[in-house]
Amino acid sequence: MATTTTTLAEQLRRIEVRKLALGLSSASEAAVDALRNKGGQRTPEKRELLRRAEARARQAGQDPVISYY
Repeated sequence: MATTTTTLAEQLRRIEVRKLALGLSSASEAAVDALRNKGGQRTPEKRELLRRAEARARQAGQDPVISYY
């Protein structure tokens, strides 16, 4: 079986073509959420860290980064 080599630039181009075909842009909320870790395997310590980070952001008047915990 023959193997083929793909450059990084070619692979990135293919990914962009697929994302456009799916209607996803790198900046769209759907694209970002699809890549976000849903937190199913998070430790209790990490969940607490995310809760504290969200509380600090809200206390500072900032929109917190969406985290699943």
